[in-house]
Amino acid sequence: MSLAAAPKRVKRGWMNLRVERIVHETHDSDTFYLVDADEGGRVFDYIAGQYLTFRFDDVEAKPLVRSYTMSSSPCQADFAAVTVKRVEGGKISNWLCDQVKVGSVLRARGPIGKFVYEPGIDRGHLIMVAGGSGVTPFVSILREYASHLGQAGAPQRMTLLVSHRSSQDILCGADLQPLIGQPGIAIHTTLSRENLEAAGYWYGRISDQKLAAAINGAYQTATFMTCGPQAIMDQTVAHLRQAGVEEAHIKTESFE
Repeated sequence: MSLAAAPKRVKRGWMNLRVERIVHETHDSDTFYLVDADEGGRVFDYIAGQYLTFRFDDVEAKPLVRSYTMSSSPCQADFAAVTVKRVEGGKISNWLCDQVKVGSVLRARGPIGKFVYEPGIDRGHLIMVAGGSGVTPFVSILREYASHLGQAGAPQRMTLLVSHRSSQDILCGADLQPLIGQPGIAIHTTLSRENLEAAGYWYGRISDQKLAAAINGAYQTATFMTCGPQAIMDQTVAHLRQAGVEEAHIKTESFE
């Protein structure tokens, strides 16, 4: 059975998910660890990169619906987690970070989404490009496959290029840090507003030069996934097309 096999445990319809733990990732983002409020644990399976759709009935007069990609991985069997970054003027992102506490119950359904690694279709080298909160599906994917690289159902190699404003804005750093330097995994973090090149970070916005450096010639041997601000995705896709990468090996997921 492949690591990305179709989910077996599926709870149909809206689920009641209790917030079991909250981790303050940065000054403007939190990770919410969720368990099933009725049965305990995580009662649904999913593929790394998929998302949950949440329904909020008490924020405004009419229900509001938002989707958040899980930053947790299927290998973490006892919970699911979503990482939420505040958006200026965002009704739900700010409400979640301000109002939700341990013990709060959120309604969600899923898992949903095709922004995943597909064994047998995707190439062996998976290269991921993200900005800001767009890194969350890649945190899930990296953790899920890191210990199985080269095995059936998993990539052979994984590369991540992610852009943040500063070191204080890095999301899920504690999850990614143990993977840095692991054989078969390359993680490049570029900071657009803080120069910490002496500490191993790249400096500046994602550019064609940085994309070329991260890809390191693997245009025809990799499948590419990009997520985050539209400008970063547009630049990445244009760069890949210019290099002759087939459309079948370019995947995008917008958070805007």
